[in-house]
Amino acid sequence: MRVLLATIASLTMVGIIILATRIWGLGQTFQEYKSPYMDGKAPYVAVKTHTLAKMQEAIDARPDVILWADVRVSNNRVPFILPPSRDVEFLNAKMEEQKANPTAQIMTSSKLSGFSFEQINEFYKSTPALKELYEKFPHQRFILNVVDNVTDVDSIVANAVQDYKSENRTLIQSDANVITNAIKSLQPTWLYGTTKPDLMRLMSFDSLWVLPSTQFKGDVFVAPFKIAKRPAFNDAVIEEMRRRKKKIFLIVENEEEFKRAMEIKADGLIVNDIKQINSWLPITAAEPTATPTSTK
Repeated sequence: MRVLLATIASLTMVGIIILATRIWGLGQTFQEYKSPYMDGKAPYVAVKTHTLAKMQEAIDARPDVILWADVRVSNNRVPFILPPSRDVEFLNAKMEEQKANPTAQIMTSSKLSGFSFEQINEFYKSTPALKELYEKFPHQRFILNVVDNVTDVDSIVANAVQDYKSENRTLIQSDANVITNAIKSLQPTWLYGTTKPDLMRLMSFDSLWVLPSTQFKGDVFVAPFKIAKRPAFNDAVIEEMRRRKKKIFLIVENEEEFKRAMEIKADGLIVNDIKQINSWLPITAAEPTATPTSTK
């Protein structure tokens, strides 16, 4: 009987704590951060591109397009653009080259970040350095998905584009909190997205009924529909982001996800193919803006 009473008392106390935490979270108020990055008409369209030619193609097809670029870092501290899925081609080629020349020091690393930009660019002829994007497209907005968590990645990325009026046309995205936090300390006027730990935390706290009290430091909620074949968000998370006045950008892989994103009324759509999204969504957005100043 005592055990039963103790269990009931413990569960009651936990329930009170959860309820108090939820009430505290719901009691918080939020203000929308207005950035020139979000000028124009929603839904914004971003396309994943990795060469200057593909970026120009996307701009020609949709002038107000936002360009998503996977940012990598070489061992001589040059940030460049290449999707992680392409690494294996380079590493396998270097391995074969090493086997053919066993006495030469060719295979110096098992990661792309262990090689110089010159070596990488020699293999991937169309791979641009990060600064080339900002030089060639001075009025375009970017989502920089920083992939490589290497030493000084924050200063390497920030310094690469600091002379190109990057403050109102840069949104930083990454899978790692440590990367976004580090870059934000150097570039607080850039916008910041959502990491995988953010998505996992939001879903976990929702299951515990304390989602309103969950910490989220991003300016924009950026998410795929699934992570490891499991939902990356649910309706409650979307509702909470709306309550916090965050813009919602969803990564769309197919027409079914596009239709769902439109039902959700996502503020932004991130796609792989500009021609495909143009077949789904008419070009109605406002013209891209230049770069007026803004402060957080």
